Amino acid sequence: MLKNRPHRAAFTLIEVLVAAGVAAVGFLAVILLNTANLRYVKSSRQSNAATLCLQERAEQLRLADWRKITSPSYLCDTLLATSAKSAAPLSEISEKVTVTAFPDETAAQKLVVQRNTNGTRVTLVSGDGLLTQRLAKVELQVNWTGSDGRSRTRATTTLMANGGISRMNLPAFGAAAGAPDSSPPPATTPAPTGPTATPSPTATPTPTPSAIKKGRGNVGGKSGKN
Repeated sequence: MLKNRPHRAAFTLIEVLVAAGVAAVGFLAVILLNTANLRYVKSSRQSNAATLCLQERAEQLRLADWRKITSPSYLCDTLLATSAKSAAPLSEISEKVTVTAFPDETAAQKLVVQRNTNGTRVTLVSGDGLLTQRLAKVELQVNWTGSDGRSRTRATTTLMANGGISRMNLPAFGAAAGAPDSSPPPATTPAPTGPTATPSPTATPTPTPSAIKKGRGNVGGKSGKN
């Protein structure tokens, strides 16, 4: 005779497979999220490095004089001879420097110099006539390959002047191209040089005794008597 055995709860094979699939999907999502975060962190680091590279090149140009800034040989052989120290985290980096006359871009030829990814430098446009200008707009550009394999670019623009930028050589504040102000000075009235006559005070007449009359005034409606 068979006896009744107690019922015991258990997982079936299908339930185990479903639970394992859910756990695998969760782990895969965590791994993908971590990979995306690392890629974003690396991309931000590269963007910061490109910004520092532009600032480094701008400071190097500010230390140079006007003749060097407008010289393609100086930009190729000195400025872009070596890669910037701040560009170490960037891969396949290339740089371009463009110098343009300001405010009239047609006053002189544009100067364009480029450093390729292999380290070679080339002058794209020679920049004839820039040496005689007073102001120039300098554009610095950096290109590199990002962590996702796409080409990225960062650029900045600054103004530089022959002798330094001041209120007098900016067209918005003073004479154009640093020329002195040619407007005539305001007319002034000349001060008198000779002695000035001081008017004498007018004497106040003193009444004579005969002009003084004695008597009573109108008191109580009566007329006065001399």
